[in-house]
Amino acid sequence: IALFAVMAGTIIFALTLIIMFFYDGIKIIIKEGNRWTNYLSLGMGISIIFFLFLYPLVGRISHDSWLKYPYIFLWLVIIYLVTIMMMYTLTSWINLINWHMPHLDYIVVLGAGIMGTKVTPLLAARISRGIEIYHKNPGSKLIMSGGQGPGEDIPEAAAMAEYAEKLGINKNDIIIENKSKTTQQNLQFSHALMKPNSRFCIVTSSYHVYRALVLAKRQGLKCTGYGAKTKWYFTLNAFVREFIAYLVITKKMQLTIIGFLAAIMIAAVAFHF
Repeated sequence: IALFAVMAGTIIFALTLIIMFFYDGIKIIIKEGNRWTNYLSLGMGISIIFFLFLYPLVGRISHDSWLKYPYIFLWLVIIYLVTIMMMYTLTSWINLINWHMPHLDYIVVLGAGIMGTKVTPLLAARISRGIEIYHKNPGSKLIMSGGQGPGEDIPEAAAMAEYAEKLGINKNDIIIENKSKTTQQNLQFSHALMKPNSRFCIVTSSYHVYRALVLAKRQGLKCTGYGAKTKWYFTLNAFVREFIAYLVITKKMQLTIIGFLAAIMIAAVAFHF
């Protein structure tokens, strides 16, 4: 009975995951437009279907031939990546918990895309979260960080500062960093505007906090991260994108482990033949 319950639970979980990815994928394409990054949820759903229902058929065909070795290797890679994703998810959630907030000198709000000169709802949520933390830290400064991207009439930081001023923030408490194009540059350029030995935090969307902290640590920056709420249909797709970006950041470690798995398979093939 226990085995049956585990099998049934696994099947229900897999089907639920597939439905979630497909529904989320279609929803975000309708809401956010026809950009390749908006197809990640849909692609993940298709990948799960392939590896759960179609890939095992390949295993049957290759069972008695040398093809079983690359088949097994790919399964090992998949299991490894799923394990890493689970650990990444858990770590991301943990990093959103801040039991004790030290007094901060700067609150760095990371930019996102704007529409012409207007902030998007996603970016507005980040700014509002930054202002909330700013009010809890008297004497602190807000650093609006973001350069000008394609389709944007002004730098993101300028639009962010204007939005914050409309919400009642004193212009003198806002510092504009308008040169950065990436998260790494957001952190690097914003830190350069701070006084020495300052305490600061990063404010971004919840799904983006962990990767931002990883990049900060790699620059030797000590800070905390705070997440802003994101529309539910955007979160799952964004999480997939963030996980892929995390794999790119840690590519040396990931390639080393996958290379080790490949070496084991090559050794197995050599031993067999």
